[in-house]
Parts: sequence; C-alpha cells; structure tokens
Amino acid sequence: MKRLGARRGCGRTVLGAVSVVVAVTVPALAGCASEVSGTAAAAEVDVRQLPIGNYPTDPLDVRMTYRHSSGEGYAMAIARLADNMVIGADVDPSFSHNLLSKSLASASSTYAMLADPVRTVLEASDMVYGYSTASSTKPLDKSSGFSLSGNFQPFGGVDVDPTASSFNLTVIQFPDQQSAQTAGRDMEAADFNVASDQNVHVTLTGNPAAVAHWRPGVPSLAAVLTDGPYVVDLFVQQPTADLDGLRGLADKILAAQLPMLDRAPALSAKKIYRLDYDPDDMLRRTLHPSSLINPNPDTEITHTARGYLHYVDDQTTWKPLLDNNGVDRVSEADEGSILFRARDPKSAAALWTAITALTPTPAEAPAKVPDVACADNHDAAANDSNKDYNAWNAADKYICTVRYDRYVARVASNQLIDAQQKAAAQYALLANSQYL
Repeated sequence: MKRLGARRGCGRTVLGAVSVVVAVTVPALAGCASEVSGTAAAAEVDVRQLPIGNYPTDPLDVRMTYRHSSGEGYAMAIARLADNMVIGADVDPSFSHNLLSKSLASASSTYAMLADPVRTVLEASDMVYGYSTASSTKPLDKSSGFSLSGNFQPFGGVDVDPTASSFNLTVIQFPDQQSAQTAGRDMEAADFNVASDQNVHVTLTGNPAAVAHWRPGVPSLAAVLTDGPYVVDLFVQQPTADLDGLRGLADKILAAQLPMLDRAPALSAKKIYRLDYDPDDMLRRTLHPSSLINPNPDTEITHTARGYLHYVDDQTTWKPLLDNNGVDRVSEADEGSILFRARDPKSAAALWTAITALTPTPAEAPAKVPDVACADNHDAAANDSNKDYNAWNAADKYICTVRYDRYVARVASNQLIDAQQKAAAQYALLANSQYL
C-alpha cells in the first residue's frame, strides 16, 4: 500500500522516523534558502521494497470485515477465562513448568483429564465453557507414557515426576450460581465415588466451603469449590502423603485464583456474542496469511501476558521477559506470527534482544529489513524455552524476530526464505498499521 509523506516547503517529501535513528548534523531547509543546523533522523524504510513474497502487508481489518458468530464468541470467552487463570508463578516461583493448557468448549473436551463419571455429570449439566491448566516444579519426562484409561488424569494422561509438586486447576462457567452449585456437588461426589471405599472427606482450612477428599497414604488431594456461576476443580500432588501440606497447597492456589475470577465476571450469552475479537488492535497488526479470521482461544486470539504463558513450557524463561518489559498483550494468528506489545519502544528493544538470545545460532536476515534477527533452530528439541504450540511451530528450522516501535513479533518456517519473507511482511504490516 502506498503511503504518502507530509509535504513541506519546496516540494520535499518527508517520511516518518524509524526505530533506528542515525544522528548526523546536516543543513536543514528553512523556507527555501536559509540554513539551520540540526539533527536529522533516518527516513522510514520504504516497506513497498521489502522482500515479502506473497504475504499481505495491509492490516487485517483493511482486508476483511469481521462478523460475529456464537461459536467465535465462545472462543473469545474461553480466552478471557484463560487470561484470568493462575499460572504456576502466581502460586510459587518453584512452579515454573507448564504441563497442560486446555480449552473446554464442552464436556467432551475434558477427556483424558477428568474421570469418566465426572465428565458424565458435565454432560448432564448446563456447562457453558471452561479452561484447564496445570503446573509443576519439574518438567514432564519426555519418555513418559500416555494413558487412555477413563480414570482421573489431571495432566492430560501423562505421568508427572513423582518427586515434583504439581497441580491442575479447572474452572467451568455455568449459567447461574444454582446450576454451578448443583454441578460442583455432583462432580465431587462422582470423583469421590470412583474409590469410595478408600477416599476420605477433608476440609480445607482456608476454604471451608470447598468439598475435598484424599486417599490416605496417596500424596494427592482433590477439591471442588463453587464461586458464583463458576465451579473451580482443583487437584494437587506432592512427593509425600502429607495431608497438611496438600491442604496448604490447595488453599494457596485458591487464594491466588479466586480474586482473578472476581475480575472476570461470568458472561451471559448476549455478552459472549458481543465480545471484541481484536482488543487493543493487536490482531490487525499480526501477520495473518489468510484473509479470513477464525477466532480460537489457542491458535488465533489476543491474550494478556498471563494468558499467553499458559502455552509456554518454560515459564522461568518467559515470564521475566514479559514482566520486565511491560508486555500486556500477545496476539497469535494461525500460520502467521506471534506479536508482543511492550511498554514502550525502549522496552521492545530490550525484549527483542532477550528473545533473539534464546536461539543463538544466527541465520541470514531478510535484506533491507531493520531490526530483525533470524536464527537456525535445527536443534529445536534442545530449545525448550521457545516452545509455543499455537500460531507457529517452534520446532520449525528457522525463527525470525522483528521489532517495530513498541511491538516485537516472531515468525517461523521450515524454509529460511519463507521465514525471511514472513519477517519482512510482518515489519511492513507493523509500519502500515501505524497509519491506517
């Protein structure tokens, strides 16, 4: 898209300044004759000349008209809930590894996570939507087996390290408080009755309204708490069968979670339908190869920093990067890019430097594109801190990171030239988005 600069004086066209500024003292025109000394900035890169391939460089809302549907509204509602769910670091810094992030659009979504009898309760209830997340003090064992039994599987059917402390937190919205209370009571009863001859009811010290149980000698505890129209289902486990320790951990998690739900009041069907698909104009700035948008809480959406961290394996690496640089929004587009919005351009520069250091093997960057670094990611399995299983695959062989103003974006591909074209297109899109 052609962008016109501001016309000044004797027919000279001045383009906006870029993030890379070259400071030199040059004569400047005042009128058409007199010289005035000053410091000039480099001209904006002409993004029409960048090697973008066939990728679009116009903002998404220029290329399409978004029309709500009920299904897309629910996708945005689930993303909103994820933004208000605890990550491990909200409980304790030692919970540094994300084990599970799962959007729950229906009762069937809880397969390989909740026990079959609990899922049966949800199928008979008026469940609206939900979200489940799990964290641990240690990463998953990559050789761990996967179970397909119908038993309670709080970590998606994968066995966690028995020497770790881990938890799963699932929040489900129901139409009203009464239906939530009924569902919560029935969910706990169904889970308890899976081994009613061995389970024992317990009370949480900090949350006596919760219904909870454990099996003596087994180092885990399950609890259900109703909070208005929400049901909070919690599972915690520790290395030893210490009931007081398990109850203390459960109370600590709930103490972090419940205030977040207070900041995210339950949504009626009308409010779900009217949710904004692109809050803070993030998706319009995100490289999106398709001209059609399909909101999805996991792959094509805008999250807060906390919501995004649910999808990152190594939160010890990523959370400080986002916190220190004031990242408040992260958007992702399927097969496109991940876009971070930092506090200001200075913070974006620091974020860009830190992110590029995560993949230290350099690859050729696209020509003429400022503030971009590409990396060879052939040893993707060793780069756990780069894992994000959504908009782009961090197992791709090449990753490019782009910076413009207060934004930092990442793109990836199995071919270097494709990654370079994506990076160039993302830079051009960010530039164009400032003016349109």
